Amino acid sequence: MSPGRINRCICHNRMFAEIKRYSREHNITSVHELQEIGFCSTNCGLCIPYIKAMLETAETEFIPGNANQTTADAAE
Repeated sequence: MSPGRINRCICHNRMFAEIKRYSREHNITSVHELQEIGFCSTNCGLCIPYIKAMLETAETEFIPGNANQTTADAAE
């Protein structure tokens, strides 16, 4: 992980890569579905925009405060 990058749901201590893998294995396509089963995003909610972006883009690291900008975007 790059310093200062967002890459996990801190309340559940789950890396976005783990959430992505689980979502694919169980055909989950929304944060709401993940919340319903208590997998992530059920406490503070700070990760919600990043998990939404992860589900849309498959990226697992983001620039703090900007779920639309991934670490790959920042490297360009």
